[in-house]
Amino acid sequence: MRIADLEGERLVMFRHGYDLRELTVAACRAEGFEPEFAVEGGEMDAVLGFVRAGLGVAVVPRMVAARSAHGLRVTPLARPGLHRAIALAHRSDVAPPRAARELQRMLLER
Repeated sequence: MRIADLEGERLVMFRHGYDLRELTVAACRAEGFEPEFAVEGGEMDAVLGFVRAGLGVAVVPRMVAARSAHGLRVTPLARPGLHRAIALAHRSDVAPPRAARELQRMLLER
């Protein structure tokens, strides 16, 4: 699915301040249209719940879609898609705990 294919779709969207909202809106505008929001949610579970209820479609991170796809059809975005940078923050004077190192390893593998 291309971003342009979202034109005319009712989107379940994150509230103002969420990076995924800003990325999605900017991508839609770059394709020449203003996205239409059906409803806004503040949490990933709420957004996915609204989609399950049939209120619209949502753009969500691939790793969330893979984990939360029960009852949903997941369609990848065509290249270039949307991309965002994430970082692992930890205290500079203490080595990150094993769990944080494992999270970092998993993220870098994707």
